[in-house]
Amino acid sequence: MKPGKFLILGTIGLLTCFSCQEARTVEKDFIAFTSQDIVQKSFGGLGVEWGTYEDTDKIVEGGWERIIAHMDHLKPARIRLMVSYDWFCQNFDGKGTDDKNDDTWTYNLTNKYAKNTIEILEYCQIHNIDVAFGAWNVIANLSGEDVWGMMEEVTSDIRWAKITGDILDYLVNKKGFDCIKWFVNSNEPNYSGNRGSSKNYNNTYDKWEQGVKNVRATLDSLGLKSISIVGGDTTGYAGTEEYLTNIARNIPEQVGDYGFHLYLSNIAVDRGEMFDQINSIYKKVKDIDGGLGVKRQANVWEAGLLDGKTLLDCQTAIRTGNYAVRMVDYTIQCLAAGVNGVVYWDFDDAMHFMYTATTMTPKEWGMFSSLAEATSNKQELRPWYHSSSLLCHMIKKGNLIYSPPQNDNNLDKTFRSIATRSQDGKQGGFVAVNAGLASVNKTFYIDDEIEGDKLYVYIFNGSSYRLDESGYIIPNYEIEGSLNKKFTIDVPQNSAVVVSNERL
Repeated sequence: MKPGKFLILGTIGLLTCFSCQEARTVEKDFIAFTSQDIVQKSFGGLGVEWGTYEDTDKIVEGGWERIIAHMDHLKPARIRLMVSYDWFCQNFDGKGTDDKNDDTWTYNLTNKYAKNTIEILEYCQIHNIDVAFGAWNVIANLSGEDVWGMMEEVTSDIRWAKITGDILDYLVNKKGFDCIKWFVNSNEPNYSGNRGSSKNYNNTYDKWEQGVKNVRATLDSLGLKSISIVGGDTTGYAGTEEYLTNIARNIPEQVGDYGFHLYLSNIAVDRGEMFDQINSIYKKVKDIDGGLGVKRQANVWEAGLLDGKTLLDCQTAIRTGNYAVRMVDYTIQCLAAGVNGVVYWDFDDAMHFMYTATTMTPKEWGMFSSLAEATSNKQELRPWYHSSSLLCHMIKKGNLIYSPPQNDNNLDKTFRSIATRSQDGKQGGFVAVNAGLASVNKTFYIDDEIEGDKLYVYIFNGSSYRLDESGYIIPNYEIEGSLNKKFTIDVPQNSAVVVSNERL
């Protein structure tokens, strides 16, 4: 598809599949992070969907400067940048034959879509942001008409690989955007295959797999072997399990990761159920492909919540502190379950629209809006921008991730946490969520050495977070102390807390 006192630690149990940690006695309210609890040795990073804008003319005057300022402060490690090939492809000629090899077309790589794509890629190149670049679907117009006759074969159509190769050859080989690390071989292919309309994709796993093989061969022939293909980009648990297990059996070496989307109910997050589901799928894939977690990682390429979603594909809850707290909880559960990167859906309302016969309605899922018609309360930064910026700043690419035995979901279903530490021990911290109805008291510390003698404490719920005069989050307070010393803390109900040895 197209958010006091300080708290810290205690999430779901991850020991069963990611490490051979020694069994040891644990106490529910004493949370120690040790080298035995490392579940990821090189985290891939957090990010956000920042795709090509469907109509840059609708951005408010001065809006692009605001977009860049907010991206500067967010500091994502990765983004997902999606385009539609019909923005660039034109003058299609089928030659009146059934041989698709005879088909010709031209490219417009100077229009507003191409310009905006280049602007985003230039930013990512300069700021060392990894990019998953991809295309939403096969060539079709806004009415869903099969203008190129590709919907029957979808990405297995040989022209899909040809277009993909031409565009990536231009962006990477000619323009030099080696920030592009992944190619997304169509959006949510499992969902696309079950819409039941003759105007929509007739997709299957087999067709998607053939498309991957075609694209892989094309990219390799162009010297683009460094670009990985996202392994699935599916949505939901059932479709994700189907695609990921098939990929593990059939084409593990031809993809770069096991990627999926998750939009979940509040209950699934609050009860810790998403950890259990991800953990289950992870184990099934790893049983087939031992390269999971080593050669190939698991990544969530669209992350969001369902409660509050409207028929026009907007999310009414994004302006609440509760959405922000749950997205922190969502992130904790993903990382504890072995997910190597999470990309939030999405950055700016102005990117995507819901189309009808007469209107374009913006899809309000963003961390803010740069739309000219948006009211001021929609344009301002929403709570989940601030919680996401804290996580992006602290849980950095390359960091270690800790998830201790206290994170056993049977032990505590409402309190979850992880810790993070840079490889050199200079940077680190804790993040935790109390999804319960009462404050809890926890004592915690990190055993592995982390530098610093000051801690910055951020408490996040519907009303407690603090902003500076520029509108960005600042600590609730600072204390003298070390991450390597024990702390006892009252963690407020329905709150997230981030504690770092750096000001975030």
